[in-house]
Amino acid sequence: MTAPLPSSDAAWAVALQRAQALAAQGDLVGAYHRAADLRARAPDFAPAGIFAAFLALRLGRYREARALALAVAAQPVGADGVLDAARLLKHLEAPEALARMFAASGWRALRAPQALAELAQILGFSGLYAQADDCLAQILALAPGDPDALYLKGMFALFAGDDAVAAAALRAALQVAPHMANVHFLLSMQDTPETAARHIEQILRVIHVARPGSEARAMFEYALHQSHHALGAYDEAWAALERGHAVMRAAVPYDATAQRALIEALKRRPLAAAPARSPLQGEAGSIFIVGMFRSGTSLLERILAGHPEVADGGETYQFSAALREAADRDSPEVVDSGLLAALSPDGLAGVRARMHDYARWRGRGKRWVTEKLPLNFLNVGLIAEALPDASLLHMQRDPVATCFSNLRTLFRVGTPYACDQRRMAHYFGLYRELMAHWRAVLPSRVLDIAYADIVADPEREARRVMTHCGLAYVPGALERGQEGGNVATASAAHARKGILGGRSQVWKPYEKHLQPLLDGLRACGAIS
Repeated sequence: MTAPLPSSDAAWAVALQRAQALAAQGDLVGAYHRAADLRARAPDFAPAGIFAAFLALRLGRYREARALALAVAAQPVGADGVLDAARLLKHLEAPEALARMFAASGWRALRAPQALAELAQILGFSGLYAQADDCLAQILALAPGDPDALYLKGMFALFAGDDAVAAAALRAALQVAPHMANVHFLLSMQDTPETAARHIEQILRVIHVARPGSEARAMFEYALHQSHHALGAYDEAWAALERGHAVMRAAVPYDATAQRALIEALKRRPLAAAPARSPLQGEAGSIFIVGMFRSGTSLLERILAGHPEVADGGETYQFSAALREAADRDSPEVVDSGLLAALSPDGLAGVRARMHDYARWRGRGKRWVTEKLPLNFLNVGLIAEALPDASLLHMQRDPVATCFSNLRTLFRVGTPYACDQRRMAHYFGLYRELMAHWRAVLPSRVLDIAYADIVADPEREARRVMTHCGLAYVPGALERGQEGGNVATASAAHARKGILGGRSQVWKPYEKHLQPLLDGLRACGAIS
């Protein structure tokens, strides 16, 4: 048995530094053993457990990393460890543990606005908005006018549908730091013909501050695109978008061969059983909304959120994290070929238990929780197999409108295809092919919903969706769904406005520039 170390943070910190030095030299195994030994000898020293968990992830020991992270989250974490613990728990998609850790931690001892801002962002992107607001309040008490805090305040207000508070906070941030590309980008999403010309002038005064080829430069170009578009200056809007695309293409590679290989691996994988839909048995369940980004998934979630038995869960990687735990393998992707190969039927049972636990926590007493990460279209087969009680809804919109909307949206992760017309058409073709496969092997499990049908008759489509999900029909759900919740997606500026007709024609002024996309969509059969 190892002897416990003396109760001295200084002594423990020195021991941890030795482990960190080994990691810096590339000896991850040696560093891990030192950190794990320190964890065993000083179990109250949270930084040792956090560091050991990060090392376990780098060494391919996902389950061990998660176990260490949950153990750390269950003990007091001081101000010196709370940010690292939050980073770890966010990576592992453990929002319930993150909420517990934050509540019991010494985070209020933090005095660095930058650290508090990162903590607030992690909390907000984990759906813990009240806790994020507490962090922002602390920053603004310590440093009134802090631009990062004002930016986050504006972003979270936009998610909550409070456009006035969002605009005021974002403009206040620019008063302090007029060069903040992320603020200009968010404001451009709200631009109107009355505000766009002045906003363009503001951007052009500061765009030179952003290094060519940087993410900030891409944000400025996408913001210029949105503002010129609001003015109807479509040639200028397209030129700005092309400049933004060039930056993103250089930063985000797209491997068409790997994407094709993944689709083939998913199609080849046999389902363990014919996963017919089964009733929910005393648990909280999930309603998955899948499709392409920008296809109307946020609108469909707003409809469901208006039902008294449904909680809106937003876009999370919870199902992918459950797969990673089952396969004992980390991955930056929603799913990959190696993860598929490592999964077993027993592992899927663990996925089922974890997803029910998550739905129980996130639902807060409601029977169902939505999960609207569009990229889960890749996981439809695994969802059907692991969660026989889950509902699967597939949202579709006009192919050209969907692809063009992707092209003019600055995504941060998961969409390497969205900055190039040929990439976009190729990926859309793969998506169509895989969805056709799921329809063939999972008849009746996936309900197709067309955006145009919701526009034409929203109540009819709401009834159809609720019936498929096993819900009693509730009229007027969309109106109620718009009143609450958070929309932490690229649709944040529009999701509260209800059903927007005419969106399928937004691409028309750019048609002369879109021949590579149109040719690619014709080649894959998406359009004629």
